[in-house]
Amino acid sequence: MLKSRKKLFALCLSALLMIGCLSACSDPATDEAQKPDATTQATESVPVAETTDPTEPKSNEPEEEKKVLRVITIGHSLAVDCGNTLNRIFAAEGTGEYDEVYIATLYYSGCPLYKHVNYLTQNAPEYNLYISSSTTPDNPPTIMDNVTMYDALRFAYWDVVIMQGGVFEIGISSTYTDGNIQVIQNYVRDNCMNPDPVFAWHMAWATPIDNTLRDMYPYENNSYYTSYQKFGDSRTNFYRSIAQCVEDHILTDETFQFMIPAGTALENALSSYLEENDIHRDYAHASDYGRVIASYVWYCRIMGVEQISEVKMDTVPVQFLKKKENGDLVLTQAQKDIIIESVNNALSNPVEMTQSQYTEAPAQ
Repeated sequence: MLKSRKKLFALCLSALLMIGCLSACSDPATDEAQKPDATTQATESVPVAETTDPTEPKSNEPEEEKKVLRVITIGHSLAVDCGNTLNRIFAAEGTGEYDEVYIATLYYSGCPLYKHVNYLTQNAPEYNLYISSSTTPDNPPTIMDNVTMYDALRFAYWDVVIMQGGVFEIGISSTYTDGNIQVIQNYVRDNCMNPDPVFAWHMAWATPIDNTLRDMYPYENNSYYTSYQKFGDSRTNFYRSIAQCVEDHILTDETFQFMIPAGTALENALSSYLEENDIHRDYAHASDYGRVIASYVWYCRIMGVEQISEVKMDTVPVQFLKKKENGDLVLTQAQKDIIIESVNNALSNPVEMTQSQYTEAPAQ
């Protein structure tokens, strides 16, 4: 069974790299993370190993092989929000020394760390694997169903493995001290095709307090209100709790080589004239515009970019709102200015909100 699955995966990988992504993108809904567990650390540099995947097809030029950077996130839909936008950002901003950047998310809705540990222990095929590439920026990700964590780790020679906590557990200190982070890291080291991948941590965003957005949640609506009570029904308190946990437990953990402060970038943007419904599309997920802000932080951290001076990407695919009749979202210069400011301030000050200078909306 496992051998046949691995053969299937190898075929899928070859097809993906040669002809691009083919499947339609779905809109994953994030579950509430019921319970915390974890431990870990991070520095702000981004050393990335240069590796060759033995399953990688050769370049058309026989004298040299294609250089590919492979990044996988073990997470949930807040990582999918970013992963599904990164391929277009890499295509617009460049891939540095690499010919291609290959991006994947091992997804289970809202998955807290302890649930990842349960699934890896059971070798449970509970995940979807989202896969996209910088070479096919206009394609939605390929989605593979019924994947185990082991399957995903053997799917490619991953250079970077990004981790994140469940939606609400990221603001609870015990999430970072219960040992689940180390269990997952050890499993990755033991089973990843690359025995020494770079580990990174995604600091996700505080979910919105706006009742209209939260009421969009179609299941057990009160569960999100109950979770918010732990943070005094305040998005600001929730963000500060997340930032404190990351500062105390991730930035001091040398097993993480960098941290992605996407949550701080969104909080920075919300200190401008923007409202929560400009940044979020529902009770937890980022809007199309919010995804771009968060994803630029991912791009900068992965590529080791300290600051950006411009946003070269002009349009954003409307992947989640499914309003294809309106076409892609075209970024205005005012929107680009907030992206640049919010991202640069997060890169400079990753665990503290920086007040935006753009407090008044531009004239229409």
